[in-house]
Amino acid sequence: METVGTDAGAAHSFDPPFPCHSFLLGQDKYGLTQLRNLAQLPTTGAVVIAGPLPIVSGSGSPCRVLALVER
Repeated sequence: METVGTDAGAAHSFDPPFPCHSFLLGQDKYGLTQLRNLAQLPTTGAVVIAGPLPIVSGSGSPCRVLALVER
């Protein structure tokens, strides 16, 4: 269950449907939701690596996300 997303709950009835998903995915971009501990990262200097599974024709994927921070 996804309780937080990039589109509003009624976005299925918008024109176009799910506009944020359509715009982002149409531009070869993706959105990450439900990430934890981001407040522990420095405001600048961290590198975030997101490795989604390459699911063909899928609308979403689990993702392993890593943050690299200099000591």
